[in-house]
Amino acid sequence: MKKDAGSDMIVTSEYRQFIGDLKARVTAARLSTARHINRDLINLYWDIGQAIDEKQAVMGWGESVVEVIARDLSAAFPGTTGFSPQNVWRMLQLYRTYTDAQFISQLVRELPKDELIREQTETLSQRVRDLVAAVPWGHHANALAKLNDPAARLYYLRATARLGWSRNVLLNQIKAGAYERAKVENKTHNFDLALPEHLSEQADVYMPRS
Repeated sequence: MKKDAGSDMIVTSEYRQFIGDLKARVTAARLSTARHINRDLINLYWDIGQAIDEKQAVMGWGESVVEVIARDLSAAFPGTTGFSPQNVWRMLQLYRTYTDAQFISQLVRELPKDELIREQTETLSQRVRDLVAAVPWGHHANALAKLNDPAARLYYLRATARLGWSRNVLLNQIKAGAYERAKVENKTHNFDLALPEHLSEQADVYMPRS
């Protein structure tokens, strides 16, 4: 039997570097995949929320229609956990929150003047949607949805998208009043300086929850 040369290989610094590079590539690929999955999921939920909102406006449907829609979607896709009444309601809330005039106005106020001149209504709406899609669903449903101040919501949304916070880190940031401190220090656009070092934690690879 031919002996496996690899079994007797001495683990050298070159090999440790090699396996370290492979691990980094695997981690990067997993993170990229998770982000794409999350983006698709958020865009789907946004579309569902928008469709319900528009139908309510045209047809005069009440809020109780959400439970009917949730029931029918769950029946159409058995085994899928994302279409509970609570979750479908959150989809509607997601769309309404980020298309609300107060939130859009806050974003416009914070845009640099040169960018604002170039912005059109359609591109501004797409900018909001892209920003929302960069953050996992669980963050929206369990943390950001609890914020009432559009400026605070925009701050934490941007910070999470940029720094890749896990849900627990985001919740800790909110509890610690990171936005309020940044506002006092007038550093709401500079997350690296505005946030305490012990809270500037990067998230591990995540998978979106439905």
